[in-house]
Amino acid sequence: MKLVKHAAIGSVLGLAASAFSINALAQTSVQVSGTIDVYAGATKNSGDARSTSGVNSSGMETSWWGFKGREELGGGLQAHFALTGFIRPDVGAAGRFNGDSMFSRDANVGLSGSFGRVSLGRDLAPNFIPTLTFSPFGGSFAFSPLELHTQTPSGSYRGQAWSPTVSGDTGWSNEIMYVMPKLGGFTTSLFLQLGEQAGNSGKNNYGANTMYESGPLSFGAYFQSVKVNNPLDAVVSGDSQVFTFTPYNQVTGATYALAASKNDTWFVGGAYDLQFMKLFGTLNYSTNRLIGAANDSQYDLKSNTVQLGVSAPAGRGSVLFSWARTNVKADGDFSAVLGGSGVKSSIVRNTASLGYDYFFSKRTDVYSVVSYDKLTDQSSGVSFGVGIRQRF
Repeated sequence: MKLVKHAAIGSVLGLAASAFSINALAQTSVQVSGTIDVYAGATKNSGDARSTSGVNSSGMETSWWGFKGREELGGGLQAHFALTGFIRPDVGAAGRFNGDSMFSRDANVGLSGSFGRVSLGRDLAPNFIPTLTFSPFGGSFAFSPLELHTQTPSGSYRGQAWSPTVSGDTGWSNEIMYVMPKLGGFTTSLFLQLGEQAGNSGKNNYGANTMYESGPLSFGAYFQSVKVNNPLDAVVSGDSQVFTFTPYNQVTGATYALAASKNDTWFVGGAYDLQFMKLFGTLNYSTNRLIGAANDSQYDLKSNTVQLGVSAPAGRGSVLFSWARTNVKADGDFSAVLGGSGVKSSIVRNTASLGYDYFFSKRTDVYSVVSYDKLTDQSSGVSFGVGIRQRF
């Protein structure tokens, strides 16, 4: 009888332990996920001396992998974390480039509930969600004209690589990010990146964005002010160089470099889904504060980018088209440093991309894209790629 009683008690305790374990698992979740994107093709941006053929990563989306977790704390309160990093599957290397930090995509922990969501660590920059949402090419930093102009060092003129007109990267380190509860269809987020420089408490990045969607219409906007580079800023004291531009003399070839310690950007974008096609449009406007009192007082450096695009369903995929035009301009008198004639203090860039993205499933798609690129006074460039993307 004792053996039966002990066995019964053991069974009850075992069932209770199992129930507790199942309940604990139901309250906590950890997910391993990512995207592998590789394409083959040739790249020649405007101003490049020649095209470069090869197999590259991240044609339609930057390849990444990592961990995300969430725990129910009760009363609608949740704890969450994210540790995700970019990778280059074409060479098996970590990061988007040499020197990129291990978890430069996400490295944060936070809480969410009826008050919204707050996170600490490395998280999104204000520009990320609006930029990707209102480009037909989404997160393609290789082929999307909007990202090529505002986020990617690509093409060259007068010996200088094109400087992305929106500074500070798409993610910010040392950040406090707060996502407000949805109000009237709008989701608004606030961002603050601390520069962490002793005696220089004003060297921070800050911004806000808002997103709205109702039926076929979606709308978004952001503002951000950048003084700190990401994912790592090598300047430990004083101003950082967050944007550069090089006016030049077309006759003599003389150049004059301008460097900015602050980059402010305003952005509005929208999309409308007509079912048989979806229309996209965006407008960026950026101003810069130059390094050096003389430059700051003599020259006014700014840029603007307009982008229009469309996506149209075709079979099991979509035809994608996007065009962007950027004008970078430095107003001021350059006669003393570049001479009185033939001075070029503005650059115009036009880029157009046409592609087709075919989905075998929700996780796997193949794509092909061709892009045309043209900078003022530079030879045009044509790039193309054929690739495959797989999500897990």
